[in-house]
Amino acid sequence: MIRMLRGTIEEVADSFVVLDVRGVGYLVRSPNPLSHFSQGEDTIFHTYLAVRETALDLYGFTTKNELEMFELLLGIPKIGPKSALGVLTQASPTLLIEAAQKKDG
Repeated sequence: MIRMLRGTIEEVADSFVVLDVRGVGYLVRSPNPLSHFSQGEDTIFHTYLAVRETALDLYGFTTKNELEMFELLLGIPKIGPKSALGVLTQASPTLLIEAAQKKDG
């Protein structure tokens, strides 16, 4: 399991960044990368590796709190990594926790 990566942002796209870690480029899917990262920036990602029959997808978050919320969302039936990432793209972990405490739907 790849749990954390530290490197330099080489490319930023709508749904992912390419992170150069000592000469190896990792495609890391992340919530809102265009508004959070810029090329040449050094960063750390807390990561989740989704293993499927046909792919290995790496999801990265700037805080452990975001990663933990992502993993909690994965525990909900019928929520996969892409859906969980979509939720985190729309709402911060803090907002999700507040909504759950208020039992908002």
